[in-house]
Amino acid sequence: MTFEIPSVSELKHAAETGQRITPADVSTISQAESELTGRGPVRGGPAATAQSIAMRQMNFDTKVDEVSRKPSIDITQRDAREMQSTEGRAFHRAPGFGSVSAQVRTIANQNEVQTMPPVGVDMPVYVTKDDAREAQRAESLFYGGVIPSGGMASQMQSAADKVDQARGNFF
Repeated sequence: MTFEIPSVSELKHAAETGQRITPADVSTISQAESELTGRGPVRGGPAATAQSIAMRQMNFDTKVDEVSRKPSIDITQRDAREMQSTEGRAFHRAPGFGSVSAQVRTIANQNEVQTMPPVGVDMPVYVTKDDAREAQRAESLFYGGVIPSGGMASQMQSAADKVDQARGNFF
């Protein structure tokens, strides 16, 4: 057999660039490594690395299937964290913009913001600074790190300031 065995670093680089390692690839690399060594695959060698990458990529595929079967309104931050972790392991790098885990994170952020109670502006609202901070964090996640002026968190902060001022006048 004249198959050239990829090195461990070449296999990792292939995974980083998004290349899939299939069970057939693992088998071919394993057979070539066995022929080369005369005693089977080497611990920590190319065949073992290919097997590990293939398993991680299959775990990622399973996680994608699991999350994609959920109604989008039921996707949570936990799903997003698990997806990010699984995708990072499968491709030996942190997932970037446009990755599957980034898309799941966006859906989870939207779901989190949508479940927050609305703030009534026409009536007195008793909001704590902690409430306003939490709303600011959620808006920041939803809007990609930017907190819009006049948004819900801004309104909550104003309401919290008014409550603090009212308390200051009476105490």
